[in-house]
Amino acid sequence: MTLPFALAVITALVIAALLLPLLRRRFDATRRLDHDLAIYKDQLAEVERDRLAGRLSGDEAKAASTEIERRILAAAGADDAATMPVPPRRRFLPTAIAILVPVAALGIYFQTGRPELPAQPFAERPKPPAPSVADAGPMEMVRRLRERVEKDPKDVEARLALGRAQLAVGRVADAVESFRAAQQAAPDRADVLSALGEALTFESDGVVTQPARALFAAALERDPRSAGARFYLGLADAQGGDPASALRRWLDLEADSPDGAPWLETLAREIERVSRQAGIDPKSIRPDRKERKPRDAGMPQPSADDVKRLEQLPPEQREQQIRAMVDRLAERLKEAPDDVEGWRRLARARAVLGEHGKAAEAYAAADKLKPDDPEILAAWAEVRLRLDEVGTKPLSPETIAVLKRLEKVRPDNGLALFFLAQADEAAGDRPGAIARLRRLRDLMPAEAPARAAIEKRLQALEGK
Repeated sequence: MTLPFALAVITALVIAALLLPLLRRRFDATRRLDHDLAIYKDQLAEVERDRLAGRLSGDEAKAASTEIERRILAAAGADDAATMPVPPRRRFLPTAIAILVPVAALGIYFQTGRPELPAQPFAERPKPPAPSVADAGPMEMVRRLRERVEKDPKDVEARLALGRAQLAVGRVADAVESFRAAQQAAPDRADVLSALGEALTFESDGVVTQPARALFAAALERDPRSAGARFYLGLADAQGGDPASALRRWLDLEADSPDGAPWLETLAREIERVSRQAGIDPKSIRPDRKERKPRDAGMPQPSADDVKRLEQLPPEQREQQIRAMVDRLAERLKEAPDDVEGWRRLARARAVLGEHGKAAEAYAAADKLKPDDPEILAAWAEVRLRLDEVGTKPLSPETIAVLKRLEKVRPDNGLALFFLAQADEAAGDRPGAIARLRRLRDLMPAEAPARAAIEKRLQALEGK
């Protein structure tokens, strides 16, 4: 009731301020003759002063005085004691304002307002979703990742992402600190060791120092396939005066890399540079070396003209052309089945075309080449869920198996936790469902809309 009362008082004060000047009585109306007589008296006094000063003769002063007196008589005859009466319509203006302003305000409010809506304090209003990190600029990304690390200092993935973002904006020293913190939280992860070694190399202007080399060696010991560790150890050999060892490492890495690997172009340049400077033919080290294509050889990207031609085709023909490109990629992968990136591209293309069964097969092939890769497992799980028509029938054992593997490598993956909790509940494993839903709830921000739904489901399972 406080707010309506305050608004009523304010409205009354505003109306009073408008009416006050109109309610005053006009008692100061003056006669026009009084004003004219004051002027004529001044004129007569001026004529007398001029006569006494000798500026006017007696006859001139008498004539001027006579003229002024004539004007006084004329003004008196024309005066009817005219005053300034208040217009009759102004007498009703205060009453009209006092009535019409509140009535008009109420009419407008009931026409456009919503008096039945409950109060909504600002603090309780829904907040717009914050933009994702991926949509932010480089500096904004650094700020958000730093906030994420501050909320959960044990989040290794957040620290790795923060370090990479800091490298991208040139904050090398900050990146080193972020990677060091990640190493303290996960000392045995090869990707963390390699990332820290790379940051130390950047900090020393491209020189692989002894601490960085030790990190790369430790990363390679834990993951012999680590491309970053193998590349930088070769660079360390080249900088240390052993180009033959550097070329051996790099040529082996080149042979082991699939077509389209992002590092192939840089690797080929370094092989060419070091072999030219040292006078060593790479084929003398690896006679079976084949020319590698640094860009995607599996599925050539259409040119601008190709895209334009596709857009001009009818929808049916356009889809046929796209399917033909995807089928060509599938045929090429039969000749090069070790191309993990090619299988991932094929899986994504199949999923876009709605061929979820074939997409799942492609992800399975990629998984054989790169087991326990979290990105492959997450994408594979999404395709399997679509294939199972989740929500209309129980999850298949194959989908549950993929989700469990994803949960094993990424215990905080929301997709795995949510659907595995559903599978637990369907199987009658209430404690398992409760445990997974609690973990999922704790990962969500307090204001997340989905958190309320998780809380409600938990209460139902816990019998509260």
